[in-house]
Amino acid sequence: MPELSIAICDDLEAERISLARMIKSYAQAHGQSIHLQFYSSGENLLAALQGSNSIHLLFLDIYMPGLSGVETARRIRAMGNDLSIIFATTSQDHGLDSFEVRASDYLVKPFRHEDVAACLDWFFSHIPEPLRLLSVYSEGEWQKLPLSSIYYIDVYDHQSRIHTPRGMLITRRGLDDLETAIDSQDFLRCHRSFLVNLNHVTGIEGNDFQMTDNTLVPISSANLARIRSQFIDWTYIKAWSQT
Repeated sequence: MPELSIAICDDLEAERISLARMIKSYAQAHGQSIHLQFYSSGENLLAALQGSNSIHLLFLDIYMPGLSGVETARRIRAMGNDLSIIFATTSQDHGLDSFEVRASDYLVKPFRHEDVAACLDWFFSHIPEPLRLLSVYSEGEWQKLPLSSIYYIDVYDHQSRIHTPRGMLITRRGLDDLETAIDSQDFLRCHRSFLVNLNHVTGIEGNDFQMTDNTLVPISSANLARIRSQFIDWTYIKAWSQT
């Protein structure tokens, strides 16, 4: 499970440092695990992307010597790379350019904490499901779990138990709180004490979900018809999105 990688491409070192501090402050305050990369030109950035470097979010300065930010973005899209791009600029007159290269947003210099935070709020609420993490305090330390690794969560003895391929983690966070934090259509509350990841469901047997690890997760009898219908709808939507 890779860390979320955020890159800053700006020819001015002071601008890179200023933005990096704001991003790190946001990540620490929100419990996000990130890896920062720095590039001083569009040419250096493109060379890295042609190698093995993976970037999920890019803050890209528009006015740089050599390749401009807009031209760099065009070449990134021509490579078939769909990373999220946020332009950094001294002007707001880049609407058409942003649309052309599918930029998510732009920041006007000098950077303000609230504007950077708004961009990061958007990014972390739209990152692909396999890259999303759930932060829980368990066994005396904070642990970050990829949502994709969670089979299901149940409540036992006033504690939540998170079942994963590596075993079970126990946390005092309530199931309602965990469901809100996960905030994913892939997770379904199938019982007042169970939250299941539908990606790990192989089918329904009677009043239970059959899981990929061969366990059975109970479905509320009163809501069986509704939950069965939701699971069928989710299955069709998932299959359609992957075609």
